[in-house]
Amino acid sequence: MDGDKLIAVLTRHPEPRKRARAALDLGEMGYEEALEPLITMMKHDDHHLVRRDCAEALGLLGLPDAVDALIEAMQTDDFHYTRNEAAEALGKLKDKRAIEPLITFMQEEEWDFARASAALALADLNAKETLPIILDSIANEEDEFTRRDMLRAVHKFRDYTALPLLYDLVQNDPSWEVRKKAAEILGWLAAPQTVEILVTVLKRDSHVQVRQEAENALQLIARDYRMNYTTAESLLARKDEIPEPNSE
Repeated sequence: MDGDKLIAVLTRHPEPRKRARAALDLGEMGYEEALEPLITMMKHDDHHLVRRDCAEALGLLGLPDAVDALIEAMQTDDFHYTRNEAAEALGKLKDKRAIEPLITFMQEEEWDFARASAALALADLNAKETLPIILDSIANEEDEFTRRDMLRAVHKFRDYTALPLLYDLVQNDPSWEVRKKAAEILGWLAAPQTVEILVTVLKRDSHVQVRQEAENALQLIARDYRMNYTTAESLLARKDEIPEPNSE
């Protein structure tokens, strides 16, 4: 079906699922003429699935003229999946106007999954100035899966200022999934203390997947610094060959 026919389905079909499917098809095909119809239906359609899929489609379309409408949907739509899709779309559009609204959304949104989506959108925007705010949100986040998913944003930044929180999480977080994700990220943030902590985690963590991830991270560090990895202890003995983060 061509773009004009899909717009007709989006705007006129009586079945919500047909309208929603047309929205996604328009986004996937990159049909720029659908920008205004998608915005209109995201704002005014009475069915939540249509509004949700219009938000996703606008992210796929990639046009900055959708930013203001997506910010409004993220802030005001009464369907949590629409708010979430709007946040994700804003990350795809790479427009700095979305940074402040995404920060507020990450801090205030009631749905935990969407809070994580906001953090990831900020990482997709490469908004490095927001990393301290994201780290603070993780430290104060009660939901373990949201902490884990927010760490995906930290992984994208790969910034050494995250080390203190990562050290704490990998050793002390009650969720093995959070500890595992923290260990994975530490493989990309090598420092002498990183090696020390990962060796401790490898020896002492109660969950096999966390221990395995700690060893994977140690192997990655060894590879990056051209060290032959035989055992964790052998790498630990050479930890002083790894520069401190601020000495490079």
